[in-house]
Amino acid sequence: MRVTSLSLLAMLGVLAACMAPVTYTRAMSPDLFQALDTRADGYSGVVRSTGATYKIVSTRASSAKLCRVVTIKSAGFFQSESFCKVKGGEWR
Repeated sequence: MRVTSLSLLAMLGVLAACMAPVTYTRAMSPDLFQALDTRADGYSGVVRSTGATYKIVSTRASSAKLCRVVTIKSAGFFQSESFCKVKGGEWR
């Protein structure tokens, strides 16, 4: 019984790791970050490094920072990500 419980816990850990959202960086997906820099809301594209599709959903600005909401879809996975930056800074 104990071996079965440990096996089940190990399997759940592997599944959780596979389902974790991807963290995108400019080095990993320059096409996405170029779109964040230059494209309007509603723009759709493909992250070449992963094959995921994305759409820039909305943009919000304050005196301190600029934020954009992006939906990202890949095989069997969907995530909504907010990218923000201060003037002259990098998207995070």
